[in-house]
Amino acid sequence: MPDSPSSTETLVLLLTQHQEALFRYIFSLVPKEADARDILQETSLALYRKLDQYDATRPFLPWAYRFAYLQVQKYREKSAHSPLLFSEDVMDLLASERTHIEPQLDERLRLLDGCLQKLTAQDQELVTSRYALRQSAEEMMSRFSLSRRTLFRNLELLRQRLHECVTRQLQTEGLT
Repeated sequence: MPDSPSSTETLVLLLTQHQEALFRYIFSLVPKEADARDILQETSLALYRKLDQYDATRPFLPWAYRFAYLQVQKYREKSAHSPLLFSEDVMDLLASERTHIEPQLDERLRLLDGCLQKLTAQDQELVTSRYALRQSAEEMMSRFSLSRRTLFRNLELLRQRLHECVTRQLQTEGLT
């Protein structure tokens, strides 16, 4: 096995490490998750094609964001007729703001993980089913034997508790 990884291996490692952040960035700029996933694939391909231009002394994620932004632009050109697209100015603003607040978003995600661990097993399962597994309300109503009203009330209460927990943690750690 070679001492240093090949450029392809390096890219695979970098993409694996930063895939979630890159996806969140893209999804903040397009309205549909499926489109964001497609754009992520196109971005990965573009990064592979241009890997020789990457300066390994600089952070990978800002470099990858530029490629993602260009792929979102291509998507916008293909989907120009869609009423769900942001205007160019709004998209530029979102992209710029997203880059600036990335560290805070990562910190909030870290704290959210801790707050999720404080929930009961059933509440964790409820949150996971809805937000990680993306189960439909009907599936969840059947699985948890809940009425629609109770399900959505419980989810809203859990969202509030998690938000309050993250906010408290931010204050406790002096990050607000």
